[in-house]
Amino acid sequence: MTARERLRMRWRRTLRHMTPSHVVSSRIAQRTIQRFVDKAGLVYFGTVDQHDDEHRLVRGHTVSATHIDNHYSVGSIRGYDVTMVLRNDVIQKIGSHHADQRCHWLIVTIDLKTKHDAPHFYVGHRSRDEAFRASFEQLSPIALGAFAPYPQHFLDAYTVYGHATHALAIEQIITPQIALVIMSHFKEASFEIEDNTIYLYVESAYPSEDILERMMSNGLWLAESIDAIYQAVDDERF
Repeated sequence: MTARERLRMRWRRTLRHMTPSHVVSSRIAQRTIQRFVDKAGLVYFGTVDQHDDEHRLVRGHTVSATHIDNHYSVGSIRGYDVTMVLRNDVIQKIGSHHADQRCHWLIVTIDLKTKHDAPHFYVGHRSRDEAFRASFEQLSPIALGAFAPYPQHFLDAYTVYGHATHALAIEQIITPQIALVIMSHFKEASFEIEDNTIYLYVESAYPSEDILERMMSNGLWLAESIDAIYQAVDDERF
């Protein structure tokens, strides 16, 4: 993206943020998020600069040179280090040099406790495939079912991306049983695991308290489930 294109994008973003409807919705969302953060015991920092070293940058496939992070909050829940942020950015649609897509991601990150190196992979709701492929090209779709069959409704709703060499390791984490829970509880949320951190994503410009609570609850469940899988591997060795 050229400097001129970045300037044009910032100008459009500024104009949109000045509309009365956006101002009202943003204030409501801020109160909702702050209320949730207080209840969860997190520390709220608000808007943060991605070039500022005083906070930990939320990475994952949505990180870019142009994203803006709002409502940055950190803390510890059930012994897990947690970060929550509302990120917005503009990505270029696949196959077009002119069509842009504005994205608003509510992101919850949770650091795994295991000392094992989890493979890098992404489990994406198919309705978000285009946005994922537009922002990230390093992972490819992989087929599941080497160890056991997967629920067809999960395979129809989600795509699993990873490196082909990690396919079996990914199946040991995203088992058919975990796939069932993802299908029934995650709705349209997607998640990524990179550098032993879970990134849970849902597209929402103005998240409700129900979405915030569900995202955090699902993320913690997933972290505990993955840690339990690796712990079982360690127990079998002894």
